Formats: sequence, structure tokens, C-alpha cells
Amino acid sequence: MPYCSESTAIHCPQCGKMFDHPSGNKKHIKNMLTQHLQVHQPRTVSCPVCGETRFRSNTNAVQHVESGSCSGCKGKENARQQIHNFIASKKESRGLLANTPALEWGGAGTGRVPDLPYRCQECSKKFRQVSALMQHQQYGNCGARGPPAITFSSRRY
Repeated sequence: MPYCSESTAIHCPQCGKMFDHPSGNKKHIKNMLTQHLQVHQPRTVSCPVCGETRFRSNTNAVQHVESGSCSGCKGKENARQQIHNFIASKKESRGLLANTPALEWGGAGTGRVPDLPYRCQECSKKFRQVSALMQHQQYGNCGARGPPAITFSSRRY
């Protein structure tokens, strides 16, 4: 039987599922509930590349592209490069980059994506994937809680 302590347990307000942890760490238990609450969100967000509508958040749609499984941007490394190029090319999102890319003749980026190209503007933590930065800013503990770093409409890019 799993560990349960009524003093630290938290119940999902929508389905009643109980969350607890042997450590009694309330912050960890609350995080488990926050992650669980995502299953109750409707799947109304479209992928900005292929237009498929089946995601619960912008972060999930970006994860779909980054995974390399998006039909509009096949391959993990190709997707990573395309996302980095897109972010580097937009003035509004360039601040998410850990290092501002140098420009080559003609305005194109320098090519290779750095290992940790994205940075939280609030706490300076670096990330390999922009979806991880988006999750950090949405659910993180650095004080950046709020909407994801990148938002987009349902139109395809």
C-alpha cells in the first residue's frame, strides 16, 4: 500500500486524486498536483509548424516540434536548429538566448546551436530546449512564474 499521510496529502479539486510523498515535502507534493492538473486541460492548442490541434499548452506544442516528430520539421537536430534560428531572428524573442548570435554577411546566423542556448531572464539559468525554459518560467521557483516565454497564435509559421 502506498504511503499516505492525511496531514500532508493534497487532493485534486477536479477528480479527487490524492497526492502525497513519504518526505512530507509540501512543495514537492504541490508540484505533483500542479503537473497532474494539466490532464484536465482541453487539447485546443495547435502546432505552429504543422497546424495539428492536439496540445494542452504552447509548451506541449513546442515539445512536439523539438522531439522531431512534427511532420513539418522532421528530425530532432533539424527541429532544434530551426527553433533556434526562429528565436534568433525575432527581436521579441532574442532575449531568451543565452548569447546573442553573431551575424554573418547577409544577416544569417552563425550555424551551430550551442549546447545550452536559452536563458531565463529572471534567474539566468540556462536550458538546452526552449520548451524546458517555457516550463521553468511557467512553473519554476525563480520568481518568473507566469505565462510561457513564447506564445504564438494558431497560425502556421
